[in-house]
Amino acid sequence: MVIQSKIPDHAQMIISECCSKNPLFDDATKTAAEKEDENKVELVNSDFSLIHSLTSGQQNFVLSDPRLPDNPIVYASDGFYQLTGYTREQVLGRNCRFLQGPGTDPKAVDVIRTAVANGTDATTCLLNYKADGTPFWNQFFVAALRDSDNCIVNYVGVQCAVDPEAGASALEDKVNSVLPLAHKEGEEG
Repeated sequence: MVIQSKIPDHAQMIISECCSKNPLFDDATKTAAEKEDENKVELVNSDFSLIHSLTSGQQNFVLSDPRLPDNPIVYASDGFYQLTGYTREQVLGRNCRFLQGPGTDPKAVDVIRTAVANGTDATTCLLNYKADGTPFWNQFFVAALRDSDNCIVNYVGVQCAVDPEAGASALEDKVNSVLPLAHKEGEEG
């Protein structure tokens, strides 16, 4: 598979482990080769296309494993390390929330948290922080990756640094959408 040639061996091993069949329901008449073929990852076509696009386009992304406590990052692209300034040792095994800081909007974080809890896709613009503490606006996209049995095997998080004015504008739009409601409530009282 093309994806297997693009994803490092350690990431492929993790994905393979996520999708292996339960041995309790294994058919004893199958050969070892047939059993091995069944244990290989088969992402649904749309997920395969997404991962292929990310790896071939050298995008900034991470894969997390929802089977592990706190859904830690198990793979990060080189682009992610370049964007954030963090090293592999600082990233792998941690939840993405380490990118948050004092200016991160909790409502934007809730969008992400809700999508992960529901196994749905979501995007939001939020203020994140690089390893050196420098803030950057991140247009973040998260999606559940599923196997052929529709089980979530990983989440992919795609980071795209946006112009500070665009990030500030997104925040201003959120504030302005709430202010008329607050003003209207004040008039009714």
